[in-house]
Amino acid sequence: MGNNLKEEGKMAGKILKTSGLSLAAIGLAFSAGGVSADAHSYGVSSQNTAQAQEESKVGKNLDHIEKKVKTVKSKIEEIEASLEEAPLTAKEVHIYQEYQEEIDSLLSRLNAAENQLGAKTKNLKEASPSAEEVKVLIKDVRISILEVEETIQSVLAETMSSSGEIPDGLQEAENPAYEIGSKAIIEADHMPGMKGAVATIVGAYDTTAYSVTYYPTTGEEPVKDHKWVIHEELENAGEEPLEPGAEVTLNADHMEGMDGATAVIESAVDTTVYMVDFITTTGEKVENHKWLVESELSPVE
Repeated sequence: MGNNLKEEGKMAGKILKTSGLSLAAIGLAFSAGGVSADAHSYGVSSQNTAQAQEESKVGKNLDHIEKKVKTVKSKIEEIEASLEEAPLTAKEVHIYQEYQEEIDSLLSRLNAAENQLGAKTKNLKEASPSAEEVKVLIKDVRISILEVEETIQSVLAETMSSSGEIPDGLQEAENPAYEIGSKAIIEADHMPGMKGAVATIVGAYDTTAYSVTYYPTTGEEPVKDHKWVIHEELENAGEEPLEPGAEVTLNADHMEGMDGATAVIESAVDTTVYMVDFITTTGEKVENHKWLVESELSPVE
């Protein structure tokens, strides 16, 4: 009987020991589960914090990019507000040429801002409303720039055109190097968009062409070495060619402020002068442009 009691005691101890271990194990499992849940919660929190920091960083970058775009927008609006209708004065032609160069720079700056925007937002998991607004702004500014550029080119082309009216006494050339209706390459760069354009000859005349310095009737600074005014566009010039240094009055309206202006002859050349039609290198149509001398044209190959 004593042995039975001992065996029962041992069995009870084993059961108790096993139960204790099981309970301990269960406790550890619950404890581990708690740790795992806490770690998961911490990981999610860290991810949210990192995402918030990234979004904040992107937001600051967007503000910086937006300021750049608005600076470009402000500059193109200034240019647009200062544009005048054709015909332009010689000073305005020079300003418009500078505008064209500035517009190239503004477009480059806008493209750089667009590229920067793409680089800063490419890693965002969701589309940013702020980024979309900046994209729209960039698109609108680009449209404005291109419209202003087109206006400038159109006004310059209109300034280079004329009615085609010929001064009294101007004689048609008998054997011009470039016949009426033929084509030639313009080598002169008197105005933006001329050099390299293909011209169609609409008139050829034998005369004396003058380079002049003239004093615009608009009160602007003297225009130096303007090319070309022909003998028949000088008031009371007589029949004989004039020498450099002679003071004359212009009866030409190639540009605003020219007609009636006092001028001094800088050089003179007996030549054939041509009136031409052409498409500028920027795609604008010019009609009856006056004048090109023969040396400013080359054959079409």
